[in-house]
Amino acid sequence: MFFRKKANSGRNPAGRASRVGPSIIGTDVVIQGNLVTSGDLQVDGTIQGDVRATAVVIGPQGAVHGELAAEEVAVRGRVIGPIRGLRVRVFSGAHVDGDIVHDSLAVETGAFCQGSIRRSEEPLVQHTRPQQTQIPVHHHEIEPDLEDDDDDDGEEPRRPQRRPIMLRSRAAE
Repeated sequence: MFFRKKANSGRNPAGRASRVGPSIIGTDVVIQGNLVTSGDLQVDGTIQGDVRATAVVIGPQGAVHGELAAEEVAVRGRVIGPIRGLRVRVFSGAHVDGDIVHDSLAVETGAFCQGSIRRSEEPLVQHTRPQQTQIPVHHHEIEPDLEDDDDDDGEEPRRPQRRPIMLRSRAAE
């Protein structure tokens, strides 16, 4: 057969198949959903979802709309969403619109980055945020203003009804 190989060729000592090269998402490919691989990935097309890999290269025509997490991240195209990586490199002409959590970061002149940048010893460990608690604010309900303020009929002027405001506290990360 055309695809049959020798018994041990392409296998490492543990018996698992070894990867020859990266998985490539071509320029004409659009993936809608999450993509997970234990190998390397080159994105020249579009992924609308989260990406997890060992190493990811976003080509000049490539785009990821979602979270990108890998040990090695190289962005030459567009990423709209957060990036988490041990070593992150954003090349000239790249467009990143999202937070970057990294151990090592390089951004070339001419790259567009918008979002917060934070160094972390373990950027691939996803920290769960504590739930935001809502603190109710007390308010007084007053009927809408239907009469003039200058009326001297003994009643207080009517004011618009106020709505309750909900404040959210944000726990420090």
